[in-house]
Amino acid sequence: MSTQVTLDKSNTELIGSPWPHRWAWLLACCVFPLIWIGGLVTTYEAGMSVPDWPTTYGHWFYPLQSWLWKFNDLFLEHSHRTVGQIVGIIAIILLISVWRRDQRNSVRWLAVAILAGIILQGVLGGLRVVMDERLLARIHGCTASLVFGLCTTMSAVTSKTWRRGDNIFYYHSARIVQLSALSVSFGLYAEIVLGAQLRHPLPDASPYWFILFVWCKVIIAGLLTAVILYLLIHILHKLREMTVLVRRAKILGALFLLQLLLAGCTWVTNFGWPKWFTSNVMALHYTVIEAGRMQVWMTTAHAAVGALCFVAALSVTLWSFRLLRGPQQ
Repeated sequence: MSTQVTLDKSNTELIGSPWPHRWAWLLACCVFPLIWIGGLVTTYEAGMSVPDWPTTYGHWFYPLQSWLWKFNDLFLEHSHRTVGQIVGIIAIILLISVWRRDQRNSVRWLAVAILAGIILQGVLGGLRVVMDERLLARIHGCTASLVFGLCTTMSAVTSKTWRRGDNIFYYHSARIVQLSALSVSFGLYAEIVLGAQLRHPLPDASPYWFILFVWCKVIIAGLLTAVILYLLIHILHKLREMTVLVRRAKILGALFLLQLLLAGCTWVTNFGWPKWFTSNVMALHYTVIEAGRMQVWMTTAHAAVGALCFVAALSVTLWSFRLLRGPQQ
């Protein structure tokens, strides 16, 4: 049984300026397209199309007529760099806004961590080009979602609802909800890490590593399906009056279902229908077209939606710890 408690307004934090929250939202909305474009760069193997860094063929501002009007490897790589620079500028503005208008030290240092993470991402991407090192591409792919998670965390902790904190629920199973959401966040990030290994295979790697990574992804996906289904049913049934959690749990469930569908489509467009499926279920045939439109967009969408699933689970986790209190909390 849950009980809603409204705290005395005199004990709540001041709402403060809305600008840190606005800049945090803008930053998160710009980071996601950056991840999507980065996925296209990886899928098209366009990362090495520009040999220098931080300039593009010696230009800080590459000529528009040679960049925008033709969809090719150069367009993708330079677009990725340009959006990254825009994200960096917004992160600097966010840092200044937070340090000027938010008195919470934890939030201030979160803004520092976001800017540091974005700078690290840029350096990793640049070193990957300069050194032509595939391991750096793997790390770059893993840390991108962490930076995205930091940005969405900032948008949560700077919101009015978070700062008021006036809708605390005392619920006997609060710890179960919190730990379930936390485990989903870790599981989804593990999926992202495994996906980065599959998308950036080392040239001399044994094929057994590919098989191992695929099976790990399948097993983790199965466990995640069970935990997310439990979490969604639990929140909708037991905490349906908590609109903040209900809304985010529904988004997580919808995104994860889409991610499972995209995972199947990604496999088919990259490797064809599995033999067990064509032999025992339906005799379907698909011709794999290397770098074909379906292969590129399904693979990239799978990676991008995976990042969205991670931040959705992180949002559920953050708000469950913010709004739920158990018997011993």
